[in-house]
Amino acid sequence: MESAGVSYQGTARKRNEDRYALQVEGDDSKLFYAGVFDGHGGTATSEWLEQRLDKWIDKYWQGKSNTAESDITDAFIKADEKLLAPKSGFFGGMGERGHGGSKCGSTGVVAIAFRDGGKTKLLAANVGDARAVLSRKGQAMQLTIDHVPDSEEERLRIEAKNPNPKMPLVRYVGGTWRVGGILALSRAFGDAYMKSSLQFEGLRASSDGYSSGFGVIAEPDTSLTDLTGDDQWLILASDGLFANEERGGGGGLENQEVVDVCNQSGLPAEKLAQKLVIMAQEAGSTDDITVVVMKLK
Repeated sequence: MESAGVSYQGTARKRNEDRYALQVEGDDSKLFYAGVFDGHGGTATSEWLEQRLDKWIDKYWQGKSNTAESDITDAFIKADEKLLAPKSGFFGGMGERGHGGSKCGSTGVVAIAFRDGGKTKLLAANVGDARAVLSRKGQAMQLTIDHVPDSEEERLRIEAKNPNPKMPLVRYVGGTWRVGGILALSRAFGDAYMKSSLQFEGLRASSDGYSSGFGVIAEPDTSLTDLTGDDQWLILASDGLFANEERGGGGGLENQEVVDVCNQSGLPAEKLAQKLVIMAQEAGSTDDITVVVMKLK
């Protein structure tokens, strides 16, 4: 299977906080694993996910269709709990919460292909606004949901647990919608300052009757797709690749533009990923851009 990943620093960034992981296993229970992690407030959380999230997934992964989505949901939540856990030792609970600090966090999108029941399945899971896009018969299929405060569904989820409805948790600040007037994401790994402390860390929304802090959670949206001979490319990318001017990221590409380039360029995977980055920058993206492409046929 031809695949490659690239990561470029954005023109408006002091350093690249994106990371990615790519593994081609060759085992029926996990044909491949790919992930893209868009960090903010430092690189500690995105680097941790790059290096360790697959190991947390392996703890819960059964390689079966009927449990795949719950397996990866458990893995994401437990990984976030680990990121938020106090440091060990006598003085561990006295420092700043969160791996890399309380304001360090990351989005995450993961794709896993596996065989079950004679079919090849593709599991996609995301927290935040990195995306997984599938090319099927030349048409773009977005397999993930962007978790942003301007999503009405996410806003309602957050405000449903607001203890003070007269002071909305989702507010329009600095030209975009933000949770707590600060974070332009509604779900993320890390970001301890946006999540409640101690026993509430890492829990699913509503499972404790309190949700978590400002409503920022690490519970993923998931999708399970049967791959067919009509599927050509899988693309995972941080939000810098895509058009998101309404949230301050500048220009970028639409899903169908990405798929068209993959299907028409004839380039090998690494050159193709580089071309997508350059096109997004030419379209006005100023954010870090990370792209993983996998040729499925």
